[in-house]
Amino acid sequence: MANIYWNGPKAPQKEVFIALMKEAVEYTDNTFIVCFESDDTGMHVVLKVERNEDDTSGFKKFPDVSKYMGWRLMCVHVPKGYLHVFYNADGSKNETKNQDDMKYESQK
Repeated sequence: MANIYWNGPKAPQKEVFIALMKEAVEYTDNTFIVCFESDDTGMHVVLKVERNEDDTSGFKKFPDVSKYMGWRLMCVHVPKGYLHVFYNADGSKNETKNQDDMKYESQK
């Protein structure tokens, strides 16, 4: 029954990304990114914010909605420096290499 709330029309991802990136400056002074992810309930939009220096949440306030332009909205705080390593500016995941890949490249 709960999943009925999430059914319905959704704005295109590009529109949601642009709108939430503009609005997110109201929620934090820290580095943030908007991305789209999926879990057992389907696709959703995520606002990820880096924590403060004292390891507290980087949010000044949270959005007062759980549904943003038709999308389920999740707010997540992550360690400082996390977004630079794992995400590109457009919200796509940055390609990371594991230790074995780096060893192989150094042997070339």
